[in-house]
Amino acid sequence: MKFAVFGTGGIGGFLGAALARSGQDVSFVARGKHLDAMRKNGLSIQSVSLGNFRVKAKATEKPSDIGVVDVVLFCVKSYDTEATLQEIGPLIGQNTVVVSFQNGIDSEDRIGEALGKGHVLAGAIAVESYIAEPGKIVQSAGPWMITVGEMDGSVTPRVNSIRDAFVSAGLKCEVSAAIREVLWQKFLFITPTAGVCSVSRSSIGEVLGFQPTRELYVASMKEIEAVARAAGVKLAADATTKTLEQVGEVNKSTKPSMLRDLERGKRLEVDALSGAVSRLGRELHVPTPVNDFLYASLKLQDSKTGRAVQ
Repeated sequence: MKFAVFGTGGIGGFLGAALARSGQDVSFVARGKHLDAMRKNGLSIQSVSLGNFRVKAKATEKPSDIGVVDVVLFCVKSYDTEATLQEIGPLIGQNTVVVSFQNGIDSEDRIGEALGKGHVLAGAIAVESYIAEPGKIVQSAGPWMITVGEMDGSVTPRVNSIRDAFVSAGLKCEVSAAIREVLWQKFLFITPTAGVCSVSRSSIGEVLGFQPTRELYVASMKEIEAVARAAGVKLAADATTKTLEQVGEVNKSTKPSMLRDLERGKRLEVDALSGAVSRLGRELHVPTPVNDFLYASLKLQDSKTGRAVQ
């Protein structure tokens, strides 16, 4: 298959490089120094699960240089969704599939509104992966599982083909007939992690090992679960308990991507995470005081990057 990776960061770069190494036709859309380094030296991967390798990257900042592809891995930050949708047109043909691996629980709907719902699949991945320097991705934990699925729950040849491509690349991947629940389950994992770790400027081990921040973390999870159930999402009865157990198995030194972005003075995905909990809580009349606090605190920090608070 012919793939395009839009957003060659920690997730997009890692997945795209793995696919390219396995023989898939992969092109990358990137920017700035990262793009320059990829053009000059390829894309270097330092991975705890796949080993260290380098792929000769077909990289550009112009989707028109790539043309129509079979699959787009949509891996940009959530705040770049609309801008990316303005640029993505040259990659999209009648049968092109766009697989979103973004954080949050509404990206697929936003992409579907712009491109047509028939083009969109959802993806979920749990991995610690980031740009260590231009042209180099470090994957330091995971991926525990990649899940892909049709938004209507059907199991189609195209979703099976994408799963098979990831498996052939040495990655664990499964197809889900309940992908919205999978997205919310991931949301239950990443939103408290991003919020509490970033507010406290601490790793996940430090947050869970200190009782006051652990209580804040659990309270955030309970609010998210309440919002999900009010929205009609069929989470498991023990969703919070099981997710907390999973978080406890993560390397204690792990920092979420939002904390890394905060430390580097970069924009934060706070609107798609704690901000989404607050917004949905208001719409569904579910109190979310912890996530309101996390959102307000981190949105203030986000405004200090020089961008206006929205």
